[in-house]
Amino acid sequence: MSNSEFEETGQPGSGISAPIRKGAPSPWKHTADTRRFLGWAIVGVTLAIYAALVLGVVANWIKVDQLVKILAALAPLQSLAAATVGFFFGRQSGDR
Repeated sequence: MSNSEFEETGQPGSGISAPIRKGAPSPWKHTADTRRFLGWAIVGVTLAIYAALVLGVVANWIKVDQLVKILAALAPLQSLAAATVGFFFGRQSGDR
């Protein structure tokens, strides 16, 4: 064997390397992250809708009687949002 076989010509780490994997992601962490995202998204969108309606009434863009009709129309959506949040977080507490 010659000495040239053991000489490095490039710097370590300068080439393309495979990504380092620490293992498969935990299924419970993914589920918890999904529940958290969905919960915050549903609550955030519901609050944004109601805040826009209140702003509309305060700024006189929407009359109070129109607000009542809009709230009546949004009641099923609010119920679905509450049921979804209750399902995700209720199931999470049952998994413990």
